[in-house]
Amino acid sequence: MLRSWRRASRYALFGALSGLGFPLTAMTIDQVWRGSSWVPLGDLISSNPVHLIVLTAPLVLGALFAVLGHQHDRRADLAGEKDGIDRNFKLLVQGVTDYAIYMLDTAGHVMSWNAGAERFKGYTADEIIGQHFSRFYGEQDRLVGLPETGLATALRDGHFETEGWRYRKDGTKFWVQVVIDPIFDEAKQHIGFAKITRDRTEQKAAADHLAHLARYDALTGLPNRRHFLEELDICLQNAEAAGRKVAVVNIDLDRFKEINDTHGHDCGDRLLRLLADRISEDLAPGEFIARFGGDEFVAFKTFEFTPELTTFLNTLNGRLRELTYLGDIAILPSGSMGVAIFPVDGTQSSKLIANADLAMYRAKERADLPICYFEPAMDEAARTRRMLASDMRTALEEGQFYLDYQTQHSAETHAVVGYEALLRWNHPTRGLISPAEFIPIAEETGYISPLGEWVVQTACRQAAEWNIAEKIAINISPLQLRDTALIDTVRQALRETGIDPSLIELEVTETAIIGDRHHALHILQQLRATGVTIAIDDFGTGYSSLDTLRSFRFDRIKVDRSFVAGLDMDRQNQAILRAILALGKSLGITVLVEGVETFHQLSMLAREGCDEVQGFLFGRPASLDRVRTLRAGLNPGGMASVH
Repeated sequence: MLRSWRRASRYALFGALSGLGFPLTAMTIDQVWRGSSWVPLGDLISSNPVHLIVLTAPLVLGALFAVLGHQHDRRADLAGEKDGIDRNFKLLVQGVTDYAIYMLDTAGHVMSWNAGAERFKGYTADEIIGQHFSRFYGEQDRLVGLPETGLATALRDGHFETEGWRYRKDGTKFWVQVVIDPIFDEAKQHIGFAKITRDRTEQKAAADHLAHLARYDALTGLPNRRHFLEELDICLQNAEAAGRKVAVVNIDLDRFKEINDTHGHDCGDRLLRLLADRISEDLAPGEFIARFGGDEFVAFKTFEFTPELTTFLNTLNGRLRELTYLGDIAILPSGSMGVAIFPVDGTQSSKLIANADLAMYRAKERADLPICYFEPAMDEAARTRRMLASDMRTALEEGQFYLDYQTQHSAETHAVVGYEALLRWNHPTRGLISPAEFIPIAEETGYISPLGEWVVQTACRQAAEWNIAEKIAINISPLQLRDTALIDTVRQALRETGIDPSLIELEVTETAIIGDRHHALHILQQLRATGVTIAIDDFGTGYSSLDTLRSFRFDRIKVDRSFVAGLDMDRQNQAILRAILALGKSLGITVLVEGVETFHQLSMLAREGCDEVQGFLFGRPASLDRVRTLRAGLNPGGMASVH
């Protein structure tokens, strides 16, 4: 600014000096003309007004020269600054390497580009200037006119932006973000396009990875539930249009939890990955397999004729049952499969999956039936189970549950040595419901915990009220054994009833212990500290009986009734029972055999040294007061007179 005003002052001085020559010359001529000497300036002005105009002319001219000169220099400065800015801008654009920036003519030919474009594309300026920018697109993109579409859109809308794959000179592709804007001159004439390209390959890879995680299982790499449902819905639509069938298959591994508990979760994960690879190998069009979580897999198969489906299911079943080696560990896996077919068993994906699930649970119950097809009766059974689960919530409050007791006897003298408390449910509309029906429902819904607590409290209270001097055996479910609240329940029942703790015996199964061995054994130790005794129930039907006996000192072994059935003729059962009885003797543990129904079975067990027996031979389970009444009617031999 200061420099500008200095230049303006110089212009003013030049104008003033230039203008000053005119009045001086005029006055000199006037003096010569008059022939007189110089007179004072004031007199000169007053004697002639023209002299004032003449004398002020230099000032006016000086000011005019100053203004005109300043405007000239300002235009020159602005032009110089613009040239400098243009040069700096060009240097800036040329130096940018993170963006490919280039100018196109109106037809899309490259007129100029920066160093970033050379780095992205792999071409030199000499190789690409004058070429059409579609050179960076794939052949298919060029055929459909994608580059020209971008130019047309930019010209029409004033802006075009997109993302996609582009190609380098060496043929490799990279994901880019592209922006195209039209360029107009001062006369608003379209003269070309400015195109900016940014490499987004890393961001694209990250986004694709997240999208993959949202649709695929992280452990096995199989499609997940979300992906499966999307594909199944599409498959059902296509099948309906083509008049074809679709089978939905629910696959659940057998005894997978035992594998995790025995060999560790790392081994279980390795098995899941291996089986996932097996069952998804060589899938044909119309076949799809996903993992829903845990050890549950789901598949669908489009078919027209039943043999096609049969082959698919048999292949899956065979691959699930192949002997598998995981390092030094040999595992023979297996799975249960339930099948529901569109449109017979449902037309919606949710219904088909639910029905396949019901069929799978039926297969779980049948060891000889690894593949089970859905039947309408299964849906009816499922509705019944849901109704019972709902009714169970109010049954305890309304006093619908009660306890029956079955006597336990000495195998030698037949005297009563204890009572087993058995839970019963008298439904207001359905009557008596078998424990085999409602206990599994209680375990599935988690209602077994409050129900089990009620059993412990009621058995202790009734034993105290009737002054029972023999043991009262109470069954403890696997779910109860996982909950430390069981310890407080037992302590409270003993404290409130005042019953001798040694008269209470808690029965647990091997399966309940194996499920979470360390935690279960810890709770058993705490229970024993209260003074109660502990029995192992259903002995011989688990997977590690001897190891279980070694891990905890049980007070009684209860042999499952399955070993007594056919005892008269089955030498194998005789040998197993003989071994268990000998084991009990050597360990100093009382052995009780369940399911005794004949005198011959009783005498055989007595000869082999069995300590105690339980079964219908001594009467049916009944209320505690009824059982005591029956005891009074026992004949001299100890058998119940009324069965």
